[in-house]
Amino acid sequence: MRIRFKTLASKRLIIWGLLLGLCWGAGGCSWLPPGMGGTPGTEAVTPSKTEAYYHYLQAQNYLLAEDAEAAAREYEEALKYDPESAQMETELAALYQRMGDVKKALAHVNNALKLDPKQQDAHFILAGLHVGLNQLHEATREYEQILKLDPDNKEARLFLASLYAQQRRYTKAVRNIQELLRQEPKLVVGYYYLGRIYLEMEQVAEAKKEFLRVLTLDPHFVPAMFDLGSTLEREKQYSRAMTLYRRILKQSPKNSRAWISIGRLYLLMQRYSEAQKAFKTAKDLEKNEAAVIFNVGLIYLEQKHPDLAIKEFRALMENPMFKERVRYYLGMAMEEKGDMQTAAREYQLVARDSENYLPAQLRLAFIYYQHNQKEQAFRLLGELKERIPEREDIFLTLAYFHEDEHHWDRAIGVLQEGLKKHPKSEEINFRLAVLYEKKKELEPSIRHIKRVLELDPENADAQNFLGYSYAEAGIHLDEAERLIRAALRAKPESGHIVDSLGWVFYKKGQFDKAVAELERAAKMMPKDGLIAEHLGDAYLKQKRYEDALRTYRRALGLENANTQELRKKIKNLEPVVKESGL
Repeated sequence: MRIRFKTLASKRLIIWGLLLGLCWGAGGCSWLPPGMGGTPGTEAVTPSKTEAYYHYLQAQNYLLAEDAEAAAREYEEALKYDPESAQMETELAALYQRMGDVKKALAHVNNALKLDPKQQDAHFILAGLHVGLNQLHEATREYEQILKLDPDNKEARLFLASLYAQQRRYTKAVRNIQELLRQEPKLVVGYYYLGRIYLEMEQVAEAKKEFLRVLTLDPHFVPAMFDLGSTLEREKQYSRAMTLYRRILKQSPKNSRAWISIGRLYLLMQRYSEAQKAFKTAKDLEKNEAAVIFNVGLIYLEQKHPDLAIKEFRALMENPMFKERVRYYLGMAMEEKGDMQTAAREYQLVARDSENYLPAQLRLAFIYYQHNQKEQAFRLLGELKERIPEREDIFLTLAYFHEDEHHWDRAIGVLQEGLKKHPKSEEINFRLAVLYEKKKELEPSIRHIKRVLELDPENADAQNFLGYSYAEAGIHLDEAERLIRAALRAKPESGHIVDSLGWVFYKKGQFDKAVAELERAAKMMPKDGLIAEHLGDAYLKQKRYEDALRTYRRALGLENANTQELRKKIKNLEPVVKESGL
């Protein structure tokens, strides 16, 4: 957004300044925007307006001289003489945004919107400020307002789709990109963003299709090559991914990112000497060698080579730009090695003003907790909660530890405290729904999951949770089916959601449909004991006793198995199978 409003607040205003000069000389300003001039025959140029124009022109001169502070002072003076100018409030907000003064930018952009609620540039600035403050819901609201004013605004629709994706509101994100592509069918960046959203949704086949479409429209679109390459890596299609990265190097031989990607591929292929050569080439090509070293360290860490990662990170310990980040990732590498004492020491050394301070403290709490220093873990998180209450992840982590101890009421208490600080937190509401469900308290569980859906009506996990809760309780089964089908449209590859759909059919007494969906879920998640148990239950309703018994026995050795219940079902079914002669 800053790039956009750099243009807005400089280039466009310079043109306006020149036009104002011409207008001044010609003795008339009828063309000026509302609040900065008059319409012929309706408003004369008053002395106060003349003063406003003067300071406005002075602001333009300072902008030309790249003196932003002086330009802002002149804008403020101009507004004293023309306080009803929404356009000038907007321009000043854009300037303060460029200067990094968020408080003043917010004040002026809100003034602009009070004066003219339809001011699109002001909505754009306000959206950008909300994004910078990580207020994604508020930013979303501004882009939605822009589209109400101008449904064909492609820039707003693209930003809005990106925000929806960040909030996991994937259905809306996809719908907005598709509308954008309907307006402009050859918009390459639209297909690219669509592919990125499909990747986040774990719909890899759809993502690949969009990236390939991008490269058909523009064979030189490098971001699509990188994303398609990383997608192919995930599918272990290493030679195809390598071809793409080599293709990037043909058109851009000094692209260090391509060499880093090739190095990562060689690591995956266990060709270590070639990986190190590729990484060395990337370092030699890149002016900012430290950034390459850092990224190479991250790749080594990701690929479970902690010793190589440590070597790269330690090379940056004297670099002030990377020192604090490096400490945090050194801690992670030490954890990967199993050296928890050194890992804890690195986390403790991360400075309080570092962006990695809180993640480091949370990792430190996990080390304490996992190594039976639980009192220390709880004390650390309690201190963090009091000192940094604006961070909801502290409440979530502390509640997780209580939950792991089976102290569900304490976990609920921590989350309720967090909810007072973060009433719009989807994650806190979700965890509360889960905890109440564990306590078999259906009403508060449903209340909190419904709150998640109020905050994000397209949250597929919440739709599935609520639908499954209804099914388990044997209530609202049609609504349960609707919710689960909506979740499945967003996450068609989710075995858990397919299982939920099968369980709704089971509860409806539609056992043929139940078996079909539950068999599909069992194939998608063959290690899940609860899904296997559901399938066994459905076989039993079809009087397929041998299939049911075999499935229950298999479920006993799987994850999430309800061992006690399964043993009871097996014990009851064995004589039935024996008597039937099967």
